[in-house]
Amino acid sequence: MKPLYGKDSAIPYEKTIVFLGDSITDEGTFIAFMDAYFLQHLPDHQITFVNLGVSSETASGLSEPDHPFPRPCVHERIDKALSEVKPDWVVVCYGMNDGIYYPFSEDRFEAYQQGILSAVGKIKQAGAKVILMTPPPFDAESFDAGSLMPLGQSTYSYAAPFAQYEDVLKRYADWIMSLEGIADALVPIHDQMLHLWEKKREMDPRHVTGDGIHPNAEGHWLIASSLLRVLFNISLEQTPEYVLEPGSSDLFTVVLERHRLLSSAWKEHIGHTNPGKADALPIELALLKGAALASKIRELAALPENEGRIRTSSWKGYERVDFMLDGREGLIVFPKQFAAGKPWIWRAEFFDAFAYADMALLEQGWAIAYYRLSNMYGCPGAVERMRTFQSYVTSTFELTPKTVLFGFSRGGLYAFNYAVKYPEQVKLLYLDAPVLDMQSWPGGKGEGPGAQAEWEECLSVYDRTEESIATAGCSPLDRVEELATANIPVLIVAGDVDIPLPIAENALPFEQQYRQLGGTIKLIVKPGVGHHPHSLEQPEPILAFIRQYAQQ
Repeated sequence: MKPLYGKDSAIPYEKTIVFLGDSITDEGTFIAFMDAYFLQHLPDHQITFVNLGVSSETASGLSEPDHPFPRPCVHERIDKALSEVKPDWVVVCYGMNDGIYYPFSEDRFEAYQQGILSAVGKIKQAGAKVILMTPPPFDAESFDAGSLMPLGQSTYSYAAPFAQYEDVLKRYADWIMSLEGIADALVPIHDQMLHLWEKKREMDPRHVTGDGIHPNAEGHWLIASSLLRVLFNISLEQTPEYVLEPGSSDLFTVVLERHRLLSSAWKEHIGHTNPGKADALPIELALLKGAALASKIRELAALPENEGRIRTSSWKGYERVDFMLDGREGLIVFPKQFAAGKPWIWRAEFFDAFAYADMALLEQGWAIAYYRLSNMYGCPGAVERMRTFQSYVTSTFELTPKTVLFGFSRGGLYAFNYAVKYPEQVKLLYLDAPVLDMQSWPGGKGEGPGAQAEWEECLSVYDRTEESIATAGCSPLDRVEELATANIPVLIVAGDVDIPLPIAENALPFEQQYRQLGGTIKLIVKPGVGHHPHSLEQPEPILAFIRQYAQQ
């Protein structure tokens, strides 16, 4: 499936995104989290989030007999929602209520399927792109709104659900994920949330995830970060402080106030059949008040305590500084005492993975840097962001102007392309089981299996088709001469039985070409080793190469 973001993963400056869903969407914390991200970190982007979620709603039109009123159905209002808001994108999340808390039934499942497909058709007919989210899981261990009921009961409801209702939602979620080619994008929050809960309960078996139906703030952040990844190719690992302590942030308090003001106004303006009507301003007045609150939020975001640029912590006994730069996460780990000149290494991808050389250099007085540009495959947009990052860290932290770039796996694309574009900023490259031919990976056009989803994503950020990328000269193997001209030393470490990235299609031909062109290069082949483990557990050969060439 082609990603919604296009060439260079450029974040659009203006989009209107409508959210349709049940009470999880209606509550809207995940939408407020996304809004806060843009208002705080990318304030020049006019991304308008319109929350039209309605509590108790379904896509299927079904309602359990014990529900206090007939459940609303999105099809009662979707046409007006689309015509009034005129969205560019529509995010749809249903399923929790559509099984009406009963055991699985083919008839109910078919009603859900038809309801979702009908909504997709109407959204596309209106000229918008449709993003389908899976329903989140049902967490029986956290359910506290009534009693869980065994199989064989005559009736079930949200207050007395089938004890294994999660099995029903799993089937609904799997079906949503089968709709590639029908929807414009799919967001798999169901399985991701189950994985999160599993990890939490490994640490605390009594961990509560919400009320069983509605996830807590932690779950809403998972939804928000999943949407940011799918819609905008923004990968975030850090969790904002206001996620777990919403009241601790003046900025987020105003964001949430604005979100609820606009959501209530839009919901009542469009109309719905849930008897619970929100107190809402007329939409014109709400939009004016919302604009005033947005200005206040931007003022708060500009304050030093909210700007989010620098946060200090301890990491493996070393000082670590995290910051946001142009909406992306960056970090620096400082040695206890710098070596002469304040040298630094830059992980292009996979921070702290197989970090034998990184840690050894840290102990010897080098800083470690990382800028999260995941899933950009070293495209030109990633390279320009990297240049901004290097300028920022060298000036802010007074590091040596030139860096040593570590390119692990797909990080090889970032490291190589950056060194070719900005050779004066790079001392040397250490490439470890690197991608050096995109036809090999993720394309899978040689001996390796490739990776279809990553290939489509790669084609998108390079703005190429399968046919055009083969002759476009985008891969490092197509540009070896450019790097050799810059006379940048290169160290490659690779296993000789790497299946995803065959050495014969990547490291070996690169090494041969670079050497023939007069470039300085060393290839360390690990016999009998595949793609993992990376690096060398005893990293002295890597350190020796760096000492020889980076300190000249």
